[in-house]
Amino acid sequence: MDEKITTKELSEILGVTQGRISQLKGQGRFDGCFEFVGKNKIAWDKAAAVAAYNNEPTQQDSTRTPTSELEIPTFNESRAKSEYFRAEMSRLDLEEKEEKLCDAEKVKREAFSLARSVRDALNSIPDRVANQFAAETDSVVIHQALSEELRKALERLTDA
Repeated sequence: MDEKITTKELSEILGVTQGRISQLKGQGRFDGCFEFVGKNKIAWDKAAAVAAYNNEPTQQDSTRTPTSELEIPTFNESRAKSEYFRAEMSRLDLEEKEEKLCDAEKVKREAFSLARSVRDALNSIPDRVANQFAAETDSVVIHQALSEELRKALERLTDA
């Protein structure tokens, strides 16, 4: 701290009451601008406190959230935000009912189920054609049979 002053001196410099300074301190506006020097005594850093009161960033605390971001919005602002979010929810509900939107978890489950059925169909091809291929010597017939089995398995993908 550069120059230490009392709460009374700070109130005179800022032109506000000591109660107002206490209120702003409670809101966090003066964080980092004071230190406790006794049981009930506070020493203020004059330059930092004046800068904090004027919403100027200080070197000590350049990451401090401005007081304007901490203030409670007005009733009309809150109401406007509420109405906006209500309208957005209504729009999303409508798009879901019109089937323009759907539940992502449902899509994941169905895609997984479809992929599993295709995988199972492809994995079962060797079991179905092994005996047929063991007796067959003509590569053209083997190729046609294998192509037909693959086509049947992949048709499940387009039918689903």
